[in-house]
Amino acid sequence: MDDQLRLLLDLQEVDEAVFEARRKHKILPEKVAAEHAAMTEAGENLQTCEAALKAQEAAKRDREAQLEDHEAHLKRLKERVREIHNTREYQAHIQEMDGVQRAISGVEDELLQILGSIETLQGELVGLRATFAERDEVYRNERAKVDEELAVVDSEVAQLQSQRGERTARVDKPLLQRYERISQGVRRAVVPVRGYTCDGCNMNVPPQLVSEVRRGDQIHQCPHCRRILFVAEQPAPTG
Repeated sequence: MDDQLRLLLDLQEVDEAVFEARRKHKILPEKVAAEHAAMTEAGENLQTCEAALKAQEAAKRDREAQLEDHEAHLKRLKERVREIHNTREYQAHIQEMDGVQRAISGVEDELLQILGSIETLQGELVGLRATFAERDEVYRNERAKVDEELAVVDSEVAQLQSQRGERTARVDKPLLQRYERISQGVRRAVVPVRGYTCDGCNMNVPPQLVSEVRRGDQIHQCPHCRRILFVAEQPAPTG
């Protein structure tokens, strides 16, 4: 096999490792995406419940203020009863007192409903806070693990890039340019011929070209996909 072809295969081996490392670097964050989504959903549910509780507490204060006003009004009306001597005025006054009493009853009913809602929401908050704390912890732990793995991958890529620089320096520049140009469109620029088939595009290679590739004294390319071809060395027989 041509020495330059061997160098290209060594370079491609490094490029394959770089490709895998970068693929891993891209995939790793996806491992925490589901945990982040679960944590985010738990946080949104918690916020929604907190907002609902806040609204109910505000409604409670509003109804309590209304109740206080109505009761104060009713008290004033009761105090005025002794001052009324006209029958018509007395009847109108009693009707007004009845109206205020009904308003008080209505507010009291609303207040009871609100208190029930507050109690329910407070119970839900306990569970939602626990769920959020759990999902947040799981996410943070997974995020930390992935960050560590990413750091390892980054270190691997840096080492591989150093190795790549050493190997590209040993390849003839025109051949390196050809390799780089082919690599822009395909993952493997150098592929074996298996029988009379290019392992890159699975198309038939002319027998004469295969014979020339076997001689290994020149660089040849597949006439279909333009990948650089080589014939893999057969392992020595054992036994």
